[in-house]
Amino acid sequence: MPTEKERLDVIKSMAYDLTQIIEEDADKMYSPEDIKKLIAAYVKGAQQ
Repeated sequence: MPTEKERLDVIKSMAYDLTQIIEEDADKMYSPEDIKKLIAAYVKGAQQ
């Protein structure tokens, strides 16, 4: 079972990765629905 520090590291890593994905196309505007889809795709990919 992961420690609390390991869990926080994973959360921070996910936030960083998603920020990088969003910033890749600085001209694009993301709706809340777009953000939800990005998070869902990220989590699904991480589970594989």
